[in-house]
Amino acid sequence: MTTKLFEKVCKRSRKWGESNDCTVKALAIATGIPYEQAHGLLALRGRSYRKGTDMSNIWSAMKEIGWTATTVVDRKKIEFHDKWIDKDWGFNISQTTQDTVKKMKKHRLYPAKTIKTLPDYLPSRGIFLVETARHVLCARAGQIHDWTKNRRHRITQIHQISRIKEVTTQPKDL
Repeated sequence: MTTKLFEKVCKRSRKWGESNDCTVKALAIATGIPYEQAHGLLALRGRSYRKGTDMSNIWSAMKEIGWTATTVVDRKKIEFHDKWIDKDWGFNISQTTQDTVKKMKKHRLYPAKTIKTLPDYLPSRGIFLVETARHVLCARAGQIHDWTKNRRHRITQIHQISRIKEVTTQPKDL
């Protein structure tokens, strides 16, 4: 069973005759913008009709409308790090990388391996974009807004989404 928010976005997608638009749907749900605006933002960045797009296009579109993403879990980086540490081949891994991996392993979402297990670890607040091998979805307010809700798609990365806080400086009175 999908959420009302996801159904609303799917309805707009069907009206456009779209497919392979998980990135558009995830962007629209995560940022709260209309499907058409998300579609246009990604089209300007090279997304073709009925074709997927690269995550870098999502990041630049989000930045343009005042949102930012922080990677909280990156399974490839963690597995690569652990592989090199276990082999002990004498390669030096920077302290920054080691600290980043330790931080990711301590994150509350780290134990979630598949989309099916993700709701057990989702906080009730926050917006997350979740990547699998060939799919992107949005988890918002403790709910998964996607058709893969109870499926065993392996999670590769989880990004926390937040608004960019603008720093305004007030002129000092003379």
